[in-house]
Amino acid sequence: MIFIQLLIIGIMWGLLYALIGNGLNIIYGVMGILNIAHGDLLMIGAYLSFWMFHLWGINPFWALPLSMVLLFLVGIIIQFLIVNPITKANPSRVAVENATLIAFFGVLFLLENLALLWFSADYRSVSYLTNSISLFNVSISLNKIVVMAVSLLLNILLILWISKTWTGKAIRAITQDREKGILIGINQQYLGYLTFGIGSALCGAAGVLASLLFVITPTMGFPFLIKAFTVVIIGGMGNIFGVFVAGLVLGVSEAIGGYFIGEAYKEAIDYIILLPIIYLTAKGYIFKGRSA
Repeated sequence: MIFIQLLIIGIMWGLLYALIGNGLNIIYGVMGILNIAHGDLLMIGAYLSFWMFHLWGINPFWALPLSMVLLFLVGIIIQFLIVNPITKANPSRVAVENATLIAFFGVLFLLENLALLWFSADYRSVSYLTNSISLFNVSISLNKIVVMAVSLLLNILLILWISKTWTGKAIRAITQDREKGILIGINQQYLGYLTFGIGSALCGAAGVLASLLFVITPTMGFPFLIKAFTVVIIGGMGNIFGVFVAGLVLGVSEAIGGYFIGEAYKEAIDYIILLPIIYLTAKGYIFKGRSA
């Protein structure tokens, strides 16, 4: 029975990692920008969940869509105030990537320090649906089941949107070949606003879900940023379904591996999985095309 419990917990973690990773992934696919502040958008979503719950009694089910809408707007503002001026001033894609990397380091420090100033470094949590139920003869808390179900739903909706809608196909086209996509009339600036908004909204959702499981602090976003980078590298830049699968693999590996080697060494599992993939990709044994 312990294996079933570990598998359920691993799937839950994996779906949450995939949600965060694909938020980062679609932004990079369209804009070629690695948003280093991505984890701090998740932190904002977690604090929104906490304050809505404790100040106004809004449960996380309602906080989740509100957080997604607010972070969608935050993403658009970031695109307008930071990304657009940089892309206009730098015709070279390499120059844009370098400049935005530095700019988002600034955003990361700004958001973390504002959170420290406003909320202090105190640990906070959202105690909601903490009672347990029996699932497959295994006792598991309701909040974990909710996180798993909502993460799965959002991942499926994202995959369907990317694969079935015209906008999703445009994102796939510009991800696979930016120059040809622009030549056939795809509006990269519009897609930039849209993907930055959606990527940030997914972070808002992940933040609300994470608030049900983890303590909330101003620095909580960085570990999730590492998870996002890990699943994107494993699953492939621009590959939405690949990141979904990579998230599940990583989550289940962490849950099972952490049980056998100890929680203190759980994070090492990420690198045990990641390093061989980087090596094999660099050697050309693995070809990971950019496909959404």
